[in-house]
Amino acid sequence: MLATFVLPAARALRLRGIDPMEVFDEVGIDPAGLARPDWRISHAVGNALFAKAVSLTDDEAFGLFAADQLQPQVLHGLGLAWLASDTVYDGLKRMARFGKLISTGANPHLVEDDDFVHVQLDRVLEIPDFCFAGRDYAVGMIVRMCRLTLGEFIAPVAIAIERPAPQAPERWEYELATHVTFEADVTRITWARADIMDPLVTGDPALARVNDDQTQAYLDSFMSQSTSREVVNKIVDRLPDGPPSQELIAADLSVSNRTLQRKLKDEGTSFMDLLQDTRLQLARKYLRQPGRSVVETAYLLGFSEPSTFSRAFKRWTGRAPAEYRDNPE
Repeated sequence: MLATFVLPAARALRLRGIDPMEVFDEVGIDPAGLARPDWRISHAVGNALFAKAVSLTDDEAFGLFAADQLQPQVLHGLGLAWLASDTVYDGLKRMARFGKLISTGANPHLVEDDDFVHVQLDRVLEIPDFCFAGRDYAVGMIVRMCRLTLGEFIAPVAIAIERPAPQAPERWEYELATHVTFEADVTRITWARADIMDPLVTGDPALARVNDDQTQAYLDSFMSQSTSREVVNKIVDRLPDGPPSQELIAADLSVSNRTLQRKLKDEGTSFMDLLQDTRLQLARKYLRQPGRSVVETAYLLGFSEPSTFSRAFKRWTGRAPAEYRDNPE
């Protein structure tokens, strides 16, 4: 994930009387790296940060509190383009387009109907000992950016979060100003279309376009980084024979397992991040192909049983593979 994405968490810790630098040191974040706009940290490190913050503050809603400290500059070009959007809806489209700039751990996209626009965060990665404050932070960030874009208060009509119900659910409804459903199959923020389509006086197409170009250039550079790209290519080659291990891919690339792990960490990712993201992207691609069955897709992705694939796909997207194949939008 983008390293500067954790800066609001640092401010939130400081406001609670806790030195964020000590926390960063404990979870393995180099504060000097935060000055680099292209620096990334692994999702495991980001998860450890939020887990430690929840523990130190004894605040189960720390993720929401951290999101409330977010400023657009944290998201670099994406944040500035988002603010310069013609409408709140256009800002949400930018978030979906450039979501991987922020994190490859979730796949944000818009699901639309006549009256509502749903921002859906499909979970891509399985992180051991996952801290749900990170998911709260992502939801809170999107809501806050929409309010900053509009320049005044705006609230979604409903939110569903893929997390256990907290001890004080009313805190979520107060902070997000809407009804919140917990223990959902997928995280989804629902906006009334009429609330997000009005032209904004702050809209600046030229400024938005400049920042779009900068964001796209960075994203293209990140996605084409040599080690990550080579790992993804090897994963794709080997998936039909079952999910490859990191050791096997390291051998394919003629490097040691430790060297591969270090290189991926330097690029802000990990082998498991890449494996799970590759499986999800290929699953979407295969299921959109005419005549491709769910069973065939499962085996192409290295699943030993179609039922195992179906459970994984529903966990990632909130939808069954057959449902997605028949209606991929």
